Amino acid sequence: MTEPLKLFDFQQEAVDKLAKQKARLLGDDMGLGKTIQAIRIDRENRKAYQAEATNPERSRLKTLIVAPKSVLPSWQAALEQEGVGPVYIIDAKNRTPFERAAADSNKPGYFLCHWESLRLMPLMRKTHWFHIIADEVHKAKSRKAQQTQALKMLHTDYKTGLSGTPADNKPDDLWSILHWLWPSYYTSYWNFLRHYCEVSQAPGGYMKVTGVKNIASLHKQMRPWYVRRTKEEVLKDLPDKYYTDLWVDLSPTQRRAYNQMKQELIAWVGEHEDKPLVAPVVIAQLTRLQQFAIASAEITGTTTKYTKDGDPYIAPVVRMTEPSSKLDSLMELLDDTDLDSEPVVVFSQFKGTIRMLEQRCLKAGISIATLTGDTKQADRGRNISNFQAGKIHVFAGTIAAGGVGITLTRASTVVFMDRAWSPAMNRQAEDRLHRIGQTNAVQVIDIMARSTIDYGRRQRIEQKWEWLKQMLGDS
Repeated sequence: MTEPLKLFDFQQEAVDKLAKQKARLLGDDMGLGKTIQAIRIDRENRKAYQAEATNPERSRLKTLIVAPKSVLPSWQAALEQEGVGPVYIIDAKNRTPFERAAADSNKPGYFLCHWESLRLMPLMRKTHWFHIIADEVHKAKSRKAQQTQALKMLHTDYKTGLSGTPADNKPDDLWSILHWLWPSYYTSYWNFLRHYCEVSQAPGGYMKVTGVKNIASLHKQMRPWYVRRTKEEVLKDLPDKYYTDLWVDLSPTQRRAYNQMKQELIAWVGEHEDKPLVAPVVIAQLTRLQQFAIASAEITGTTTKYTKDGDPYIAPVVRMTEPSSKLDSLMELLDDTDLDSEPVVVFSQFKGTIRMLEQRCLKAGISIATLTGDTKQADRGRNISNFQAGKIHVFAGTIAAGGVGITLTRASTVVFMDRAWSPAMNRQAEDRLHRIGQTNAVQVIDIMARSTIDYGRRQRIEQKWEWLKQMLGDS
């Protein structure tokens, strides 16, 4: 067994403070080791609880760790590094053994499952957990989502939320997390919205968040059980991040397809201008346009999706194909890079982009590992380990699947083919490289298509990030 890690001073300070609380939120910047801090907090709570033991049951404690699929292997490795256990990890194809172990009072230990599985295991509500650690707790931002409701139905003595971006899209996203941690205090979403968010009435009667207010008051309330440090504050020697744009012109084939899609979107907006527009529906339309800026594409049909409130809407299904001016530019960059000494990480919102890049790399003889929502659980940890070990030249993932909870510090160059609407998701993806263990300056490259949605989209994302920094207490 390997030796447990020695904590940095700033990490130990957080453990000492937060272990005294029944519920806490560790909001450290991405890459500052929230996993190890949460495990140490759990150990401190167990030690204090078991010191008061009057019967054997006090030694049979169960800790549930809920995390994104891609980081379950990392949690398992961290627990093994700490020498704690036993560890039970969910099998996506057969949840029954995991549920039975969780329900068995004679099986203490650490139980690892992913967010999407929570709503599929109602028996978990019958277990009284000693501690629940919710990694990337912004996954519970939507107060009406099934996985959020499933989390809030679980019974536990201690709660720990981990997220470098607990309000990951809008300032009011923070409420659902606070409600899970302290449900008797943060009772009303609407009171929270009125007190801490600037709002205006959008067409159709919808309330639109336009900024934040009274943030000093919120931070004062949270101070006893909230910790947030940025990398700039505690890792003085961590190299900087630098940003570069690579501009490309769409090929004639792409431009025709893009312009046609744009005209259809303009017509769609005109048809609905006298109706209240639901934000996810608008974003779905704009997202399709962004796909047309990446590669040649065609709409092959429609599918029914749901807003976070459960309302259905129709979204187009897009198939992405060659040619792609953005992929041409990326392959030129890879060709000009000594990949043995300078590996590259690539992110996109779309699985289609990642699949096309994989085919190009294989054809060019460039080794590549991918991580999307379709990647098998067994392959996730292996792909990350192989990249970190130098066996792979390019790591490519979707922002949703590969942008959280993993470490890719072997690379110091990350390329974005496109960006997510959430500024926090983009920042999370960047900081897979820019974290403890990185020794080089990180180069962040955005491949941008001229005369497309790319530039205006980035301006909107940057505005939202300013709100979130105020909400989180960043200077």
